[in-house]
Order: sequence, then C-alpha cells, then structure tokens
Amino acid sequence: MKKKYLTFIFKTIFVLLIIAFFVQAFLLYFKDDTETLSKNQIVLLELNGVILQSESLIDKMKKYADKPNVKGFILKINSPGGGVAPSQEIYDYIRNLKKPVYAAISSLGASGGYYVAAACDKIYAMPGSITGSIGVIMKFTNLKELYDKIGIKSVAITSGKFKDIGSSSRNMTDEEKKLLKASIMDVYNQFINDIVLSRKINKQTLKKYADGRILTGNQAKKIGLIDKLGTYNDAFKDMKRKYHVKDAMLFIPKAKFNSLEKLFGKIQLFENKLNLNSGFYYLLEM
Repeated sequence: MKKKYLTFIFKTIFVLLIIAFFVQAFLLYFKDDTETLSKNQIVLLELNGVILQSESLIDKMKKYADKPNVKGFILKINSPGGGVAPSQEIYDYIRNLKKPVYAAISSLGASGGYYVAAACDKIYAMPGSITGSIGVIMKFTNLKELYDKIGIKSVAITSGKFKDIGSSSRNMTDEEKKLLKASIMDVYNQFINDIVLSRKINKQTLKKYADGRILTGNQAKKIGLIDKLGTYNDAFKDMKRKYHVKDAMLFIPKAKFNSLEKLFGKIQLFENKLNLNSGFYYLLEM
C-alpha cells in the first residue's frame, strides 16, 4: 500500500514538472524581447537557406521596425535564393522600410539571396563569398520513358492546349518551350530592373554578368554588385558611423525552441525539395 502511494506521489510530481516546463517554455516563447531594447540598438537578423516564404523574416523586421531605439538592421544572408514571389516580397518590404538595412553575405548570397541583398542600403561580403547567379530557373521532370516501360498511361482532358504544359508523362513541344521561355525572360527582366533601380549599376554592364554565373565577393565588388568587403561586424560599425549612433549596441534576438525549430526546419526543407519542380525560381542549383 505504501509502495503504491509513493509511486502515485512520484508520478504526480513528474507530471507537474512537465506541466511547469511547458508553461515556462510557452511564456518564454511569447515574451516580447523588445522590452530589452532600452538603449540604441541595431538589430541583426538572418536569412538562411532556400527562400520559399517571406513571412518569417518580414514579421521579424516589423516587430522591431517601429521601436524608436532600433536605429537599423543588419541582414546576415546565407542563401542560394528560392522562389521568385517571396524574394520579391522581401525585396519590396526592405526597399520601403524607413530605417537603414545593411546586408552582409556570409558564405552564400546568390540569385534570390542576392536579390534580397540588393534591396539593402549597402551590401558587404567576404572576398571568397559566393554571390551572383543572377537568373531564373524553372524545372520539369520528364518520366515518359519510365511510364512507357512500366505501362503507365496518363490522360489529360484540358480546356486549352497549354493547360498541361510541363506534364511529366510526355515530351514538351517546341511551342510550349517558347511560351515558357518568354515568361522566364519576363521574370528575369524584373530581376535586372530591380537591381539597376537599387544598385544604380549600368544595365549593360550588369547584363554581361547576369547570365547565371556565380561570382566571388571580390569579383562582385569590382563590378559594383556589392559595396564593401567585410563581415556583419564591419557593416555594424559602418552603420553606427554613418547614422551617428556610436553608442548603439548590436542586438541579436534570442532563438526560441532552437532544437525543435531545427527539426521542423529539416522536415520543411525536405518537403520543399519535393516541390521545387513547379514555379519560377531565383535559385542557384547546387
């Protein structure tokens, strides 16, 4: 009887400890860390991995943008690019932000990653950083031979001859390729025009290098795609000087539920890779 009673007590204590843990975690997650911004701050945010949505970064920037003690942002980029639409959404938000944003390309800031960087007031990169890869890609998988081999027949009933364009069960026609090429070039020209608008680089000079090739930070500096060789710390120091906030501290928001976020991030990345065959991408293929 005594043993059962002790077991009940231990189980009750264990359950209460678990509840207390989750309550504390819940409160930590929803705690507004902007209350720590009692002094002038420059906020460091990161853009990592393939860009397939814009909300997480934009929401973070919105959280700090209206805080009077936040004097600017440093955006540390390590991305091969991603979807056209989310890259453009981030670009537009940064371009219209009333506070300065400096980009610091880490190992990689290519294609859509560079597109986002181009919206910033200044771009920093290391001499050996990978950038450039300015261009658009759209991928399709042709499984016709496999389907024929194993006896799978696909039937598509469409409202127009282009409705099943890119179907994996048949070869693409020349007319379809021409149609897609025209759309890709339209999206490509949007990329070019936005870089020219934000970087004030000569359009003809840009087009010489905007053929999908990668560039080192050193090469990018020579043609005007970046402003300065350096790290996010260099960007931070220069922003303080430029905007006369020498007392500003570098504020790095704390990551919450880091292990869980990494796990879900890997699951999301796997799902995203399965879906990369549809749509336009500003993406460096690696």
